[in-house]
Amino acid sequence: MRAAERRHLDETEDSAISEGMQQVIIDNNRLLDELEPPAEVTSLSRLFSLRSVISTASSFAIFNQSQQGLESYQRIGFGQCGLVFTKPGSAHVVKIARPYFSDALWEDFLSHLRLFKALSLHSDTQCHIPRVYSYINKDNTAWWDANTALLPPNSDFPLPSQAMITERILPLPKIIRLALIDKFCPEALRESAKASPLNNDCLARMYLGCRRTPNAPPTPNFSLRNFNFCLDQMLELGLPVEDYAREMAACLAILHWHARMDGFDIEFVLGSDAELSYTTHVAQSLGMDVEQLEELPKHSDIEVLQRLNFQRRVVRLWVLDFNLCNRFPMGDAFILEHEEEILSQLVLAFFENDPYYPLPLMEMNVDRQLWSIFRQEYEKKAAEILCASEALKHLPLKFLDACVEREQRKLEKGLGHGHRDFKG
Repeated sequence: MRAAERRHLDETEDSAISEGMQQVIIDNNRLLDELEPPAEVTSLSRLFSLRSVISTASSFAIFNQSQQGLESYQRIGFGQCGLVFTKPGSAHVVKIARPYFSDALWEDFLSHLRLFKALSLHSDTQCHIPRVYSYINKDNTAWWDANTALLPPNSDFPLPSQAMITERILPLPKIIRLALIDKFCPEALRESAKASPLNNDCLARMYLGCRRTPNAPPTPNFSLRNFNFCLDQMLELGLPVEDYAREMAACLAILHWHARMDGFDIEFVLGSDAELSYTTHVAQSLGMDVEQLEELPKHSDIEVLQRLNFQRRVVRLWVLDFNLCNRFPMGDAFILEHEEEILSQLVLAFFENDPYYPLPLMEMNVDRQLWSIFRQEYEKKAAEILCASEALKHLPLKFLDACVEREQRKLEKGLGHGHRDFKG
């Protein structure tokens, strides 16, 4: 079996494959992981493409596949309103509300559903949103009795609480994580950063609207978990920043004019997604040759084996975290009646967010070009959405112009680019 084929494993919790065969596959991929060379900077543009598929034999992929079906949760992240847990090998996460944030989690759930519905009607966008699977009330004794003991103990995080179950955004593949560490982590911290299991949960916040402070001292606490990926770093690696700008713009237009939300405090992150089945030959997708397939037990459930492939990873731009979003009524009449108020709220949300979006009136040519691309794509998608709403067609352009006018006012006051009135 060729080395390239060995990298295409599928294994899920109901696998009928023998334990011996599972261990052989896992051991083979662990060896491949140890031999896997680091990525050269010249190849990172391809790896960071929103359409790239990366075959990985990383310890994360092997561990997830080998652990599918085990019954324990691990914390992989946190947000303002909750902590995020997953079972190793699982394709879902559980977001559990912090104390006093139950209502915020419910708002997150409702806004998430609304934007998911809107994005699902625009198949041309490359910005993804996790699927919503369920919402668990704290009074659901059956669920909490079955799951509380599986969650890590936390004295300041009382259970039961409200919980939301969504699709898991898989972290960036190991080859990308290692490249980020080699490029941006202080040399004295690199080995510990590579060895830290916390850095396996790597999602990159895509900050197209800011650069690092020139000549700033290196960070003493480098981490890939919620990595702040600034524009100058992306440019240094030759990444497809114009693609990111287009997809953010299209998503924001859909959010504003289809889902009728302001997008306050949402996040755009680069993560990955497990490639779905039915795209490759069965032997290749399983990382096995025909002889090994012949050794499987009779009537082995190949579909179960192929259902989720942690080792074929597609790099994706994701949008998430909607607990602070304001939702507007869906009818045009409400928008027209409250036009100025709503536009002011959209502009506020644009600037109060973390600096994901390109900004107007920047000094450097590449920044100006990114704003131009962002603006054109936003106008294009908004016009498509509002083609049947003659009374609202002027609003997207009015929003963009208001963003430029606000930026000009802040610059004239010496407050700098992208000034945030409330978050500093």
